[in-house]
Amino acid sequence: MMPKRITVNRRHWNFRVWFLIVSTILVMFGILYVFFGLKVLPVPPEVLLPWESALYGSLMMGWGVTLMLAGKIAFRRDDRELKAALLAGLALWLVVEAAVSAWFGVWFNVGVDVMVLMLFAVPLLRHRVK
Repeated sequence: MMPKRITVNRRHWNFRVWFLIVSTILVMFGILYVFFGLKVLPVPPEVLLPWESALYGSLMMGWGVTLMLAGKIAFRRDDRELKAALLAGLALWLVVEAAVSAWFGVWFNVGVDVMVLMLFAVPLLRHRVK
């Protein structure tokens, strides 16, 4: 009996690579903004803070919906790999945000970040204690 030949759907592979490249670019811009801020962009100073606030809010909305939908799938399927991926993204977000908050002396936000990480981590780590 011949082994089953595995065929790779080229279109699927191309979209996977595309998604990986776009995601990597997004992470690179995130690193740029953590270290240099949005002031590197051509935005008038009087607009910068309100615009940054709106961006932060929209990012939280998008990230929240992503967590809600991916989390729903992860728990419905009891998918350990997806739960680990969610936890890794959450940990990176909240550890970097807490470090930057501490750097700028915004200590209440460090506490918020620790609490948010704990609130998400408890159910995501549940499978490890079975």
